[in-house]
Amino acid sequence: MYRIVIIIIASLLCALFLSGCVSYQKFEDLQLENSKLNQEILLSRQQNEALAQELKQFRELSDFYYHSGMQLYTEKKYGEALEKFQTLVDRYPTSPHAAGSNEKIAEIRNLALNNYQKIIESVEGTRDLRGRIDLIDREMKATFLTKDLADKLLTLRESLRQDLEGELEAQREIGRNILIEDDPIKSWKVYRSTRMLTQPIGEDRKFFVEIYFIQRYTGKKFYKVKTRYQAPEYLSYESVTLQGQNGTKLTIDTIYPQKQSMVDSDGVTEWSDNEIAEDDKINRLAKSNSITVTFKGGNRYTFEMNEQQLTAFREVVRKYQIIR
Repeated sequence: MYRIVIIIIASLLCALFLSGCVSYQKFEDLQLENSKLNQEILLSRQQNEALAQELKQFRELSDFYYHSGMQLYTEKKYGEALEKFQTLVDRYPTSPHAAGSNEKIAEIRNLALNNYQKIIESVEGTRDLRGRIDLIDREMKATFLTKDLADKLLTLRESLRQDLEGELEAQREIGRNILIEDDPIKSWKVYRSTRMLTQPIGEDRKFFVEIYFIQRYTGKKFYKVKTRYQAPEYLSYESVTLQGQNGTKLTIDTIYPQKQSMVDSDGVTEWSDNEIAEDDKINRLAKSNSITVTFKGGNRYTFEMNEQQLTAFREVVRKYQIIR
């Protein structure tokens, strides 16, 4: 009996012990879980504080870029203003100022485009290349342009500069073949080609066609055309016609006193030196690929200007156009 009681008591004590162990384990688990929750709460608070700080910084920087841009815009510092507005839009696209910044960006770009178009119109309205380049240089210093439009204008300037270099080289070449004769008595200068302008036609006839011009000391200029032939007999020409391949036609009456003649051991020489009032026809003839010459009178002779005559014609006309 005693033995049975001992066993019962031992069983009860064991049950109580085990029950105590289970409750303590739950307590330990709850403590651990509570600690984790406290850490998560702390982390969450820290994150919220960081987000609040970032939001504050976001608003402050967004406000800074927008108000800075507006101030620069008011001061007409459009390039700097554009940079501020663009930075705001790129970095803070959800900012309340993003819409207003986009509007200002559009306004500034439209302003730059209008400025660019006005400059191009002015450039196209300027005749000489040097004047065009100088105009671009002035406007780029004084007028607001976005970088892309400024780059386009610089590309145009470079093209004009290359054209100017080519023109200057052409002028130097022309200068090497133009003789300038100063006549103080008549108060003018005569500009003539030094190229060979006589062209043989057949076995015993030579024809000469020269265009040159005179500039008075007052600045007034006018063309003259000198024609001549040498032959065994009189051709008695009364007119010379220059017919361009482009359709331009200039007829020069060659009669006394402009027309003269001489007979010597080489045969007959007739020549005429005529002032030309039709500058526009001369200029258009110079653009033609070829020029047909006709001496018309008792006899008729027609021939094409050779390369030397045609080149001289163009050089004299170009000199006439550029000289001031």
